[in-house]
Amino acid sequence: MHALIEKRANKFARDYGFDVSDAEKFELYTAAVYLHRYIKGDKEQIRSAVMGGGSDEGIDVAAVIVNNEVVTDPKEIEDRISTQPSNSAKVIFIQAKTSEGYDAKLISKFLHGVEAVAKYAMKPGSIKLPPQLVDIAKLLECIADNGKYFDDFRIPCELYYVTTSANDGQNVTNDLQISEALTRINDLQVYNEHLTIRTQGYRQIDAKEKENRGPQKVQFNFEKSLAISGGDDVDDPISYIGVISAKELMKLLCDESGLRPGIFDDNVRLHLGGKNSVNQRIYKTLESEQRSNFPFLNNGVTMIATRLEVHGNRMLASVYQIVNGGQTSNQIVQWADSLNESKKNDLLSSVWIPIKIIVSTNPEIRANVTVSTNLQSAISNADIQASSQIAKEVESYFDRSGSEGLRYERQRRGEGLPFARTRVFSTLELDRAVAATVFGDSNKAISDSKELQEENSYVWGDYPPELFYYAAWVTYRVERHIARTANHSVLRAAKYHIAMMASAIALPEFISNFEEEDNEKIQDRLTKMKSPLRKKLKAAPNNQEKIDAAISISANETYDYFANTLQEEGGSLRKDHVRGLQHQKALLARVRDTRASL
Repeated sequence: MHALIEKRANKFARDYGFDVSDAEKFELYTAAVYLHRYIKGDKEQIRSAVMGGGSDEGIDVAAVIVNNEVVTDPKEIEDRISTQPSNSAKVIFIQAKTSEGYDAKLISKFLHGVEAVAKYAMKPGSIKLPPQLVDIAKLLECIADNGKYFDDFRIPCELYYVTTSANDGQNVTNDLQISEALTRINDLQVYNEHLTIRTQGYRQIDAKEKENRGPQKVQFNFEKSLAISGGDDVDDPISYIGVISAKELMKLLCDESGLRPGIFDDNVRLHLGGKNSVNQRIYKTLESEQRSNFPFLNNGVTMIATRLEVHGNRMLASVYQIVNGGQTSNQIVQWADSLNESKKNDLLSSVWIPIKIIVSTNPEIRANVTVSTNLQSAISNADIQASSQIAKEVESYFDRSGSEGLRYERQRRGEGLPFARTRVFSTLELDRAVAATVFGDSNKAISDSKELQEENSYVWGDYPPELFYYAAWVTYRVERHIARTANHSVLRAAKYHIAMMASAIALPEFISNFEEEDNEKIQDRLTKMKSPLRKKLKAAPNNQEKIDAAISISANETYDYFANTLQEEGGSLRKDHVRGLQHQKALLARVRDTRASL
């Protein structure tokens, strides 16, 4: 592995708390870099994207994206497309190798895996695939079944062979076995036409990381602007307000390959589609002779940049997002693409768009601007929960757990906590952990129940802080078990069932809570918790062997309980398989039987 890329991969692994081999480290790092636009560093999504297991058909990383979000369950796809008139889909396959060269045989094996996934998606069960790839194939099958709701007839696909080589490896793609493999894939007519593979070396990895940070030093002219300062402090934001020509705006929106990736990631209205009435009106205005009235008819664009160099009317913007005006921006790009080249420059120069450019390096200011300009409430239920006194005490308790402990991210930060991310819990994650391990309510934890997020949720009673830490610790150890145990990776959707069972085995005093249907009674018990139980809660994370043993037993019982489903599906468990009170009760009964046998 190239020395500098190895350093980056090692730091990435430290930051996330991934204690794995160098090869796995590089796969996780590659997933984080190449899928950054869609997963934003989410630890669970990074883990889920890596196929692993040694029988991955040469595919190390795979992700299916619908409307710019990674999906892991066919039900998620159906939910996302049910409310929108226009939808997009994409699948990304990556092979990540630490070598500094390109191996045509390995690339061919990778392409064979991509072909196999497509065949399975079109005819489920027709060929044998490892569970993780069956999951991907079923997502593609769902997209194909609902093809009429998507913009593209075929499924767009991106293929990457990532190495740490000093060159981009384009020569290897001329190899006969590679070209024949691509021909076979194209003949299936599942993925987009003229599918190609992008070979990547360390320079391409570096470029991708820079791209993930946002565009760099994009030059444009902003001659009709007014600067407004937010204050005298160097950290105060500066805003430039005015109108910009469509010609200059296009420089901010597109590069030589098309729409700049990632510049709309914080914009909630991007995916309303061309059929949307607002988009149709915008496009109609641009096409008409009334385009000179555009600045009076349109609200324009709001952009937030980390850095803006100003040289008179000439500006250079770096690391920016279009946080409002995504519909306007996309319609301008579509209109520009439709113009005759001979008239394009004059027409783009004749249209003026209102624009506000806010410059700030402060992540809180950037987040507030994003929220405000999208007209969303800045205060969520989770924010209200996190503002309580008990939440502050819990945060303090977590902070005292040392470098090998856990952290509670009570307040959302732009940069996140400077701690291994696998050991950091958000409020929502803590809600679910407590529901499963303390109340035995693993079904609600799995089902994303809004009840857990309410201001007066039973999760956030006047309980001792060590109870919250215990819940987080058990859940963290379950996540570690699933990540490290190859045949249990298919159980990820049942994570909270396993945590509930492990808690019942490790701390049998909680079984009475799990059997009680009245949450108020459980709350009363926890509020009046006696000192001996508090001591056990506090000591439990230190007795890691006991908890890990309980998790191992629980995972094996869960695997056995869902064995028929796993065999029939051939892939991983999905939420639809594991949600339901009947599963929660049946698994708890298994815990009772297990304890009796012990």
